[in-house]
Amino acid sequence: MKGMKIFPLFATAVVLAGVCQAASEAANSARDAARQYGAAVRNCDMSWAVDSMYPPLRRTYADSLATRGREGEAARARRVQGIERENVVQARARMAANDKALRARYARMSEEMKKQGVKVESYTVGEATSEYVVTPPMAVVSQVRRDTAGRIRAEKIGNTQERSRIVVLPTTLVVSTPAQNGGRTRIERRSYIYAVRDEVIIDKSMPRGTELNKWYFIDGNTDVNMLRSFFPNLPLYLDLPGTGDRVLR
Repeated sequence: MKGMKIFPLFATAVVLAGVCQAASEAANSARDAARQYGAAVRNCDMSWAVDSMYPPLRRTYADSLATRGREGEAARARRVQGIERENVVQARARMAANDKALRARYARMSEEMKKQGVKVESYTVGEATSEYVVTPPMAVVSQVRRDTAGRIRAEKIGNTQERSRIVVLPTTLVVSTPAQNGGRTRIERRSYIYAVRDEVIIDKSMPRGTELNKWYFIDGNTDVNMLRSFFPNLPLYLDLPGTGDRVLR
């Protein structure tokens, strides 16, 4: 849920990003998928937020959680510097353990919300405000390597270039919490989420953990610079919906 700061819930030379003028098929599909996301939000199901999170971002949060503290930071530094090497099996085991810890953290957050008497009364998803076609960073690097080696093949260019899509969806959340007078305080929060799907993947040697054409979600709390680390050619200025809170009576 937005407002919990531990973890949010939920360009290069050639710019491929564009803003949609009307609801496209992709935008409608993203909105439909987001409604399932909303069902989990209404149930305070934070574990579903982990399952639906864009996998590269999910790994980033899992690694961040695992490397908190001096011991974790030192271990990460040893791996980065090559002092402590790990094989594929060890790396996968470490990432699986990190992911398990992340899920456990979100599950505890769900339980804490319920114990505090937090109730999500409604969660609605509006029509998309913008839509961007982008290229993941490894696809850009892969293309540069092919260029440098002089091995560009026609089928790798144009419409077959690796492609992902981001759809910005406005959201409205109404939540209530126990008040000191014995009643409940109701707050409406207007925000947004990013719906992300990978549509064309050519270089499968570096898996992202995504299913082709499946929508994943990134909460609007996410730093846009982190978003650009996954999609370097995302425009500098995004068309985002208005946000804000207000107390309901």
